[in-house]
Amino acid sequence: MNDPVFFGGTFDPVHHGHLIVARAVAEQLRTPVVLLPTRRPAHKSPPVASAEDRVAMVRLAIQGEKGLEASEIELDLPEPSYTLHTLREIRRRMGQAGRLRWIIGADMLEYLPKWHCIGEVLSLADLIVVDRPGRPQTAQVLAGFANGELPDDQISRLRQNAVEAPSIEISSTQIRGRIADGLSIRYLCPEAVVEYMAAKGLYATP
Repeated sequence: MNDPVFFGGTFDPVHHGHLIVARAVAEQLRTPVVLLPTRRPAHKSPPVASAEDRVAMVRLAIQGEKGLEASEIELDLPEPSYTLHTLREIRRRMGQAGRLRWIIGADMLEYLPKWHCIGEVLSLADLIVVDRPGRPQTAQVLAGFANGELPDDQISRLRQNAVEAPSIEISSTQIRGRIADGLSIRYLCPEAVVEYMAAKGLYATP
């Protein structure tokens, strides 16, 4: 079996859009995909749900899904969560053998040169860029990089590592807002996740 690909994200909450990306990568690369909830993102507002709740929801979302797994690695790392620190910990646990790959969306690609210690990030892992129909594609974004923003060999690898996933307009922000407004989120998240949030009172207006 191929080494797994890691898919980090806040998953606050996890929804069908996340799962569609994970499934597309698993099928196209013929490898397991590990969903890894971030403890607290370095460049975003803190998550609303706890890391423990978000891991639990991911586990429920992928229950019975062959080729999809969940990881609690971030729960053991200090805040805030930088991709670099997570990759270092994954490599430490994997040992030096094996290929380390990390999923990012094409919408994040344009900010890549500004990532924390991007040189080391790219030396630790191959980035798998997910293109979506109707959105700026990997080749288009990379062509817009200023000269020297990233090494030519890394740009070439990013082009080669692009995969395509169906586009679906669902966001965790949208889901949290609907819950707070007392609206249905059926069909936006797996039913087990919907039931978990309801039982825990997650995202509901106090």
